[in-house]
Formats: sequence, C-alpha cells, structure tokens
Amino acid sequence: MGRLRAPRWGRMIEGAGEGPGPPNNNSEGAAASPRDDNHNASQPPPRVPLTPSEVLKAYGERLTEWERNEVRKYPEVWFVGLEANKVQARANLPNNCGFDDENGSYNKQMHDHIAYRYEILEVIGKGSFGQVIRALDHRTGDQVAIKIIRNKKRFHHQALVEVRVLDHLRLKDKDQSHNVIHMLDYFYFRNHLCISFELMSINLYELIKKNNYQGFSLSLIRRFASSLLRCLRLLEAENIIHCDLKPENILLKARGSSSIKVIDFGSSCYTHARVYTYIQSRFYRSPEVILGLQYGGPIDMWSMVDRTALCPFIDSKGCPRTVTNSKGRKRRPGSRALSAAVRTDDPAFLHFIHRCLEWDPKRRITPTEATRHEFVTGCALGTSTTGVLALPRLAPPRPARAALLHSQSAGDVAAMLGRA
Repeated sequence: MGRLRAPRWGRMIEGAGEGPGPPNNNSEGAAASPRDDNHNASQPPPRVPLTPSEVLKAYGERLTEWERNEVRKYPEVWFVGLEANKVQARANLPNNCGFDDENGSYNKQMHDHIAYRYEILEVIGKGSFGQVIRALDHRTGDQVAIKIIRNKKRFHHQALVEVRVLDHLRLKDKDQSHNVIHMLDYFYFRNHLCISFELMSINLYELIKKNNYQGFSLSLIRRFASSLLRCLRLLEAENIIHCDLKPENILLKARGSSSIKVIDFGSSCYTHARVYTYIQSRFYRSPEVILGLQYGGPIDMWSMVDRTALCPFIDSKGCPRTVTNSKGRKRRPGSRALSAAVRTDDPAFLHFIHRCLEWDPKRRITPTEATRHEFVTGCALGTSTTGVLALPRLAPPRPARAALLHSQSAGDVAAMLGRA
C-alpha cells in the first residue's frame, strides 16, 4: 500500500494493510475514519469513530492483551496508538497492574492513547497532584491539555472538588469573559481521574524569566491586573477561593498575546467548605495562613489567635521578632521601602500594592474595590471621579535602585517571547 495523506489533524502515514476492516487513510493508530459521502473538496471530511469490533478486526493483533479486553468498554474508538511502546499490563502486577509508578503517577508512553481518543504528545507540567500532558484530540482535531491525577485517595478526593469548582465556573462564565480556564471534559481512565482543558501558552513566571527578570512596564502590569481582577471578581461572587494564585498559575492565552487566564484550581475550595489549613505556595503565602488562622473570611487576625501561637513571630511587646538567618544576618520587617522592592516610584501603583499586602484581611483590598482603584482605572491619583476610588497620597517613596523598562507595552510580549 502506498503512502496516503491523512486528514488535517493527522500525519503522513503508511497504509494499514489490505483485507477487510476500516479505511486506511488515517494516521497510524487513528482508528476514526472519514465519512464516504459528498463534501466540498476544499474541506476535510468529518471523522467518525470505529466500533470496538471494527478495531479488533483491523488492529487486534497489534493491541496488548489488556487493550483487547479494555477497548470493548468504549463504544467510540478514535485512536489506539499503534506507534507507542505500550505498557504490558497484567492483573497480577503491582502498581495498578503496571500502569503506575510507585507514587501512583500514570506511566505515560509518548503517542499512546488516553481513553482511545487522545494521543499523548508531551508532558507540559508536573506536581504533587500528578502530571499535565499536551495531547491531540482525534475526535476534534484540536490540541488540549489533560491533567492526569495521581492514583491516590487524597489526590482523587481533592480533584473531585476541583472538577466541581471548574464545572461551576464554566457555567457562570459561558461567554468566557472572566479569564478563567475552561474545563472541556473529565473522565476516568485506568483508575486515574483525567481533566481536559483548552491548551494555553506559557505562564507569567516563564514570561518574566524570558525578560531576564527585568520586570514589566506599568502599562503591561495594569493590563494583567485588570484581566486578573475579572477572574477574582467572579470567584468572589461565587464564594470560591483559588488558594494558589501565583505567576505560574496565570497563563497567556496564546503566544505573543497579553491576554491571560487563571489555571490550576487543584487547591481551590468554597468559602463555606474549607478543607486545608496549610495552603498556597510558600513564596505567596498570606499571613493568616502562616499563622494557622481561618482564611478567606473578613476576620481580625490579631484577635482570634492564642498568644502562644504568635510566639515564633511576635515578641512580648507585640512587635515582629528579628531572627538571625543561616548567614548571620538579621532581617528587620519594614526596613526596605516598597518602592525599592518593586523598583518604581509611581504613587498609584505603590498604593495598590500596599492595599494588596495589608496584613489584616478585613482591611485588605477586595477584587471589587481593586477594579475601581486609580492604578487599574488609569485615573490620576487624588481625583474623585464618580465610580473611581479616590485615594490619599502616600508619603514620598525612597529613591528606587533602578527603573522599570519604560519602552515595554502590551504589544512587547511577542518580542519578549522571541528572546527564548
């Protein structure tokens, strides 16, 4: 058989062989076949799945013994991954019949299938929860991200909460205007809960790294902040706490774009159903979480805690303790100006950051208040336009050590990405 051109979502492949069975003008292991009816020549024909019996008849000898039994449970078969180095699973093997490693993570094989529909292309993320892969959906022809949860009870339980939150958010954000990642589907495969998502570009930490950690212009920060606040206002309205918001969990929608979406609701919860007391990545951990207080509610953190709990942090006079680090240096709270830390003297931006970093969660700025802050609106500081949060001026900041890049704008994201 000669080489045949696959549909637009496939690859150039060898024919599947002669004899009865499904048509062979599809990618190697792509079980779906084109419809044989009249279509516009400029458009690829729609694909239809094969039945388990058709797959077994055409490819049965090339499937593993496990797959020959497993495929019967799937009424639609889109892809079988014949090119992959498949796991030879058996019921008497440890670690989920051989499909998992000793930590309960799925032993993925490049170009193998997930649920006889998705083709594994690469791993794009790992964490305590499991792993995220980039995959080709052979039903739609689109690339997606699939989060494969570790096969452990505690991770499975939290992933079910994540699915519930994601399902809630996609119903509340049908027009996709709140910059929240959208779950496409969720399903079980070989004892692993899998969640599929729209495929995004790099995260903001990677973007900062590509910019040699020089920071962004205030105009680009304002754009990111405004987009992020749309997400946070939705979460606030729906009583959802993300619990792990950080640059790594904010992705660009597309390469070269400054549009963003918030991802990874794996630690999220509802305000009335908080599960964990120790959350957030340590570099972004809020004071109330560090002190073991309730989080997410309007509480006065200094009046609801036993004095003994504060001993490691506060002295007998109620002042923060100074501790000598491993290098013999003492770090004194408040000894470095905020303007020096963020490298700008812009008063509106400094006030915005100051309000975000209030220790008392009752005084900390809310997403709704933040959308009216003068830094976000771009209104001059101290004015009192209707609907704009007019704020008092801060004391003159200390001189910054260096200035932010002034030439940067939202359109410069593409240039920064080109420096990789």
